[in-house]
Amino acid sequence: MNFAIIGGTHGNEPVGIEVIRDLEQKGPSLYTHEFKTFVGNPKAFEIGKRYVNSDLNRAFGELGNSSGNESKRSEELDKEIRGKFDFLMDLHTTTSNMGITIILTHLDETTIKAACYLKEKNPELVIIVSSRAGTDCPYTTNMAPSALTVEVGPVANNVVKADLVFSSRKLVTDLLDFDFKKSYNLSQINCFHTQGILSYPEGKWMVHPEVDGHDFREVKNGDSLFININGDIVRHEGESIFPLFINEAAYQENNTAMEYAVKTTLDKVLNR
Repeated sequence: MNFAIIGGTHGNEPVGIEVIRDLEQKGPSLYTHEFKTFVGNPKAFEIGKRYVNSDLNRAFGELGNSSGNESKRSEELDKEIRGKFDFLMDLHTTTSNMGITIILTHLDETTIKAACYLKEKNPELVIIVSSRAGTDCPYTTNMAPSALTVEVGPVANNVVKADLVFSSRKLVTDLLDFDFKKSYNLSQINCFHTQGILSYPEGKWMVHPEVDGHDFREVKNGDSLFININGDIVRHEGESIFPLFINEAAYQENNTAMEYAVKTTLDKVLNR
């Protein structure tokens, strides 16, 4: 199997760059599978910004939307990767307290087996299934038939955190040695299936301290969600949710406070 491994899709996330530099030095001969590394957005990385003109991780496929530098770079990557690789791993970091996670935008057998194997090898790993999984997503993963996104945190933008470098590298090297023949009982594999986003209420609100920093902790009907400087509280109404990407710095420009998910198992997601 031939892997494309991308670091620096967002220019202010250098952990992935450190991982692909290490892989380049060691070369593919150490592993079962072949691979090639790519710096996703070199110009954004040079200036330490998430992007130059638009988000590169929203630039692919029929739903992709990009401009300027990212329009050109997405075309370059598409020519280099699409149709030439069996599996794609895109390495990201988050300012949210999410720990070690992978995000699935593909639901094919190869991707599902990869997720199960990484969970088996790294019990602390959290599997997130995107609400867009199985559709034409505009992410880098659109360029390969099987793919997943590595998302680790918390870490500030433009900061290299050693434990996250090591954790990200382990996920990559684990998968580069996986034979993809093993079967798994998907009813035993827990995951979080994203459902949507929660925006900040109108006015000056903050994520409540009982929620902030507690990604994947259940929020029940009546629990606190937001608070203002006067101590007024907005409470959650409805079915229980599991927030993630809480207070993610990159999402502030869109007034997004968090994404939210339901807790389920992989078999239930696939049988929806």
